[in-house]
Amino acid sequence: MIDEKLIEKKLRRIEDFLREINNVEIGSLDKFKENIVTKRFVERNIELAIEQMVDICKHLVSGLDLSEPETYVECFDLLAKEEIILQENLDTFKAMIRFRNILIHAYDGVDDSITYGIYKQRLNDFKIFIREIRNYLLKAKE
Repeated sequence: MIDEKLIEKKLRRIEDFLREINNVEIGSLDKFKENIVTKRFVERNIELAIEQMVDICKHLVSGLDLSEPETYVECFDLLAKEEIILQENLDTFKAMIRFRNILIHAYDGVDDSITYGIYKQRLNDFKIFIREIRNYLLKAKE
């Protein structure tokens, strides 16, 4: 069974993290690299937003009684297969999971230019995920 209130709460948390990130003024990549507090703040909020995406994915997979994914990437594959998220956005969401893994495990450090690029150009990917999940929930009610 899918808990729509729980999913909506997690979607709003993603929106909160995005709002917090958008409140930060970052100029150039060099300024971003120099400001360790801002850098860590942006990294952490991106990580937390992706964690909410993962939680939503796991909840939907469980609630729909889909096969148990072995990885978070596979979890998103299942959502795409069930047409909960669009196939055209699947690679983007999978890349987000891989970036989360880099942030959490700090494999050879985090490339600041990637984090900065996400901050400048890819935050809308979270909004796409939010829209797709909300669209699915609306269709499921019908």
